[in-house]
Amino acid sequence: MLRNALLSIAVLAASACSLTAAPEPRALEVTPGAVEAHIRFLADDLMEGREAGTRGYGLAANYVEAQFRLIGLEPAGEDGYRARVPLQTLTPLPEHAVLVIDGTEKALGRDFVVSAHPVHDHSSVEAGAVFAGYGLTAPGLGLDDYAGLDLDGQIAVVLAGTPSGLPSDVAAHLNNPLTKIEFAARAGAAGVIIIPAEGLTRWSFRRLAHMAGRASMTTAAAAAPDSIRVVASVSDETAAHLFAHAPQDFADMVETARRGEPLERFPLNIAVALSQGTERETVHDDNVAGLLPGADPALAGEAVIVTAHLDHIGICRPMEDDPICNGALDNASGVSIMIETARALAAGPGLARPVVFIALAAEEKGLLGAAHIAANPTPAMGRMAANVNLDMPVILYEFNDMIAFGAEHSTLGGLAEAAAASRGVRLSPDPIPEQSLFVRSDHYHFVRAGVPSLFLMTGFSSPDPEHDEGRGFLGFLSGNYHQPGDDLSQPLRFDQGAKFANINLAIIQAIANAPEAPRWHEDSFFAGGR
Repeated sequence: MLRNALLSIAVLAASACSLTAAPEPRALEVTPGAVEAHIRFLADDLMEGREAGTRGYGLAANYVEAQFRLIGLEPAGEDGYRARVPLQTLTPLPEHAVLVIDGTEKALGRDFVVSAHPVHDHSSVEAGAVFAGYGLTAPGLGLDDYAGLDLDGQIAVVLAGTPSGLPSDVAAHLNNPLTKIEFAARAGAAGVIIIPAEGLTRWSFRRLAHMAGRASMTTAAAAAPDSIRVVASVSDETAAHLFAHAPQDFADMVETARRGEPLERFPLNIAVALSQGTERETVHDDNVAGLLPGADPALAGEAVIVTAHLDHIGICRPMEDDPICNGALDNASGVSIMIETARALAAGPGLARPVVFIALAAEEKGLLGAAHIAANPTPAMGRMAANVNLDMPVILYEFNDMIAFGAEHSTLGGLAEAAAASRGVRLSPDPIPEQSLFVRSDHYHFVRAGVPSLFLMTGFSSPDPEHDEGRGFLGFLSGNYHQPGDDLSQPLRFDQGAKFANINLAIIQAIANAPEAPRWHEDSFFAGGR
């Protein structure tokens, strides 16, 4: 009897404790060892650098799908976990590349290069040419280079670059060749000639000519409008010939641009003939997509999209002892962090909004997997409340700050700042705007689709003097980036990978549980998509 009484008292006491001091819910946490395990698999030589369209990429996609299944994510593709990306390999045919100015035929490679066309095997245009300044249409910024010009059926001649004084991410978007070609198409042009004048752009004509003739990839969502029949770039000497009968000569126009003054726009009063030929091969790769369902039925259509590109550049040095570009940091680290973020969230309390995790194909070929799925979202992606992109966290050093591309354009900025601060990390502005990183990662196509987006990278500040003031990040960028040295022989800091992961985890949690979906700031250039 006494024993039963004592047992009853103990049970009552335990019950009272449970009512007054409920245990704290387990904090969600990504561990260094978990991040390390995935990087070691994805950056192994057996993956052969995970190049788009290769066996190595297929193996990596199988691995990510297996991880999504183990975590318990639901399929979020059109075919289970897979969302196919239709790709084309394009090779320009030099025998069909022609540029004739005022009856004078120009030399391919020395005077001009012609881009392969995403639609037309052979196409040409013979028309007048019109100089349209930088070729930009952004009335909110006071830019309307096609105003008052008749471009119907004509060849638009535009200067590479943008006017000075624009925010770095806006300038990067406007200087994107796809953006310039789209503006020319809307103005009615049939062809485009871009002038990468010496000293005005880091992509000089000589650099472009060195790369001309190589095969490239595209997908329909990332391709220029097919109403533009030919796109070419020309040397300064060829540009001077284009301006031979113009109201202003080429050298004066370039000097005006160097001074940051507005450019005049005018017909060039010259006849131009352009043609191109393209050989194409259709290939397919898969984006791999998994869904963590939300707990609030009212928010089921507002998915948070988390992305990381799975591909890299493959067997990049075939004649050398170490031929494989393994992409340990670019972007096995980002994919590994995404997988472990999904695992932590799936093990925690239910989120209000669904989260879709996507390992993207063909980023290294021009952000193609992102372009396709942002333009053709799967049903699980719903209205896409936000995109959080994980690309190339340089986890070689202890970081005190992070660069949050897109933070200033939407309410995502405040969420990112709070999440970083919870780990003793601050957000910093873009320290290398000349690299145009805002348009060089997958979030960019979600921005173009009107989705508030955020792309974080490890920053320039470190408590270690050896890596402080950008030396850690820039040392990688000028060293092992896109080289065989981006492999497991590097001194990878998996503890910093976990710190990076946990900051992004907190951001995703905050977005998924916020009462309102993220929104663009009214004064953002990107509000409403581009």
